[in-house]
Amino acid sequence: MIVVSAPLAVALVVGAGAGPGGAGGAGAGNAATAPLPALLTRVDDLYKRRDDKAAWHEQQRLVQTLMARAPNEYGVLWRAARFYFWASDDPGVSREQRSRWGKDGWDIAERAIALNPNDVAGYYFGALCMGNYALGLGVVKALSQGMEGKFRDRLTHAQALNGSYEWGGIETAWGRFFDKLPWPKRDRKKAEEHLRKAIELNPSALRARVYLASTYLDADRTIEAKHLLDEVAASPVGRYDAPEERRAQALAAGLMPTVLAKLK
Repeated sequence: MIVVSAPLAVALVVGAGAGPGGAGGAGAGNAATAPLPALLTRVDDLYKRRDDKAAWHEQQRLVQTLMARAPNEYGVLWRAARFYFWASDDPGVSREQRSRWGKDGWDIAERAIALNPNDVAGYYFGALCMGNYALGLGVVKALSQGMEGKFRDRLTHAQALNGSYEWGGIETAWGRFFDKLPWPKRDRKKAEEHLRKAIELNPSALRARVYLASTYLDADRTIEAKHLLDEVAASPVGRYDAPEERRAQALAAGLMPTVLAKLK
């Protein structure tokens, strides 16, 4: 597995104009003149390999070029928000960078929603980026800024438009939301209900299992948590979204030592 998680990733995004395919390279030149549908297809192809360093860098450069070329194109904007979600979701980045990239993706998603309020992607990736912004900022501080209502609104709209979007990702997001709210707003029963629903929608879902394991761990249901993490670790990759599955397995591996320590 190759995941961009080192501080180098930050520098590459900030300074992504130098080198092949950057602002002055051949890749960006082609992106400035090639038909937009073909470039969007290329972005989607790269997204399917987004935990490969070369694909990640090329996708980042292409997204930046397309944002400059077609800043009011819905298909460009929601894909850019999707990119920033993946970047901000990387468990290896700092809280500050998570929050910064989350805010960038959220702002872009809001522009996408304004252009097309009848499609799920803008709302969905807007909510996810908003969530990462809040996690990086600190949940209590985010709530003081009115983030809860904004998040609920975006995710509710996404669910109304396509409740099974992204392999049950909306239910997974709801589950994480209810689990991460501070007391007394936290509701582990609702978190479990939504995460179980995500697994019903996508029986192979790995991130939902990791988040459910985290919920169980906090509720002292440690054996059940370990069982879920074992399922994630043993799952073959490629059933629905290989990079997402590998990231979920990395999250599970990161949580497992805490589970094992509680079982001693």
